[in-house]
Amino acid sequence: MSQQISRLEDALTSCNRCGLCHGVSPLLEVQKLESSTARGKMKLARCLMQGELEASDTLVDRIYECLMCGHCSSVCPAGIRVEEVIHSTRRYLASSRKVPEAVRSLVSNIELKGNIYGKDVENHEPPEDELVYFPGCVSSLRYQRIADATMYCISRAGLKASILKGVCCGAPAWAAGFTRTYNQISEKLRSILEGREVFTGCPQCYYFLKRDNIQVQHVTQLYAEILESGRIGPAKPIEGEVTYSDPCYLARFSSIVDEPRAVMAHIPKLRLVEMRSNRRNTRCCGNGLELVQTSYPELAGEVALGRLDEALEVGARTVVTSCPHCYLTLEKTAQDRRLPIAIKDLLQLLSEAYHRKPTTRNRNK
Repeated sequence: MSQQISRLEDALTSCNRCGLCHGVSPLLEVQKLESSTARGKMKLARCLMQGELEASDTLVDRIYECLMCGHCSSVCPAGIRVEEVIHSTRRYLASSRKVPEAVRSLVSNIELKGNIYGKDVENHEPPEDELVYFPGCVSSLRYQRIADATMYCISRAGLKASILKGVCCGAPAWAAGFTRTYNQISEKLRSILEGREVFTGCPQCYYFLKRDNIQVQHVTQLYAEILESGRIGPAKPIEGEVTYSDPCYLARFSSIVDEPRAVMAHIPKLRLVEMRSNRRNTRCCGNGLELVQTSYPELAGEVALGRLDEALEVGARTVVTSCPHCYLTLEKTAQDRRLPIAIKDLLQLLSEAYHRKPTTRNRNK
């Protein structure tokens, strides 16, 4: 604990209280609280670990409401990695059993069943093919239409891949502060995927698999390479305007911003209109590595509404994303608010350009 306190003290000492984090905080815009900001949350963390504050329900909520989107860190002149401070604080809360019930339930699902939904899946043997598709929890268990579209596009390019369904990368457990659970998952995945070429459509899976030294590409990287090589025929035109919502863990954490746009540029007559917040300056969808969506769905929806409002401002009626978590939160909010806007995964859009009929029903619900 003393090491954690020391890191938090260093971060707080480095903070010059300039308030730049306020200008990029999606939570501040919704909640209007100092404790919604990076500066406020770091102060709460320090007071908690120094014993000046107890882990009240309100304090725990403020720490777990953080989206860990990294936007505040990207503008911090002192170079503070706020998401690491939040992670350290959540580790402390988890060790003290001061965790929101919904978060505890999600982590239990991962521990017991290997995925965030707690669903039974078949035993996972080492993949047969050298190329492995790692869809992650959301695409393989909630929105299988995304996984289906991805595999259609990959097969259309003449590639053969094994699918590792219903397996969590461990990102939600890490974000929740359950480091032991995350380390166990990482060790298991390294043993399964060692020596394989892996691709995934989930930016969080990409980021956390890569930090475990697994050879992995995001599907937009893989497909941009395929299109550039000319290994696949021309796509049919899709007329209309779309906007692209850069996922935080793809754009800000992994600097993958050109490849998704290159894939969209391959579709004739499709016109991309950019939102104000784009590329590394992207605005979070509100999902929060699934923790905010699960524990604070109304808050997630309010943040997502701000993102969708940006899309409507530029006249787009379709938001394209390349993250299943963004897809989930944005689609749910658009439906709940009855907004005149559709949400599509980039590989869904591309599969339609290759004459595959769009799937509207969810086979896993």
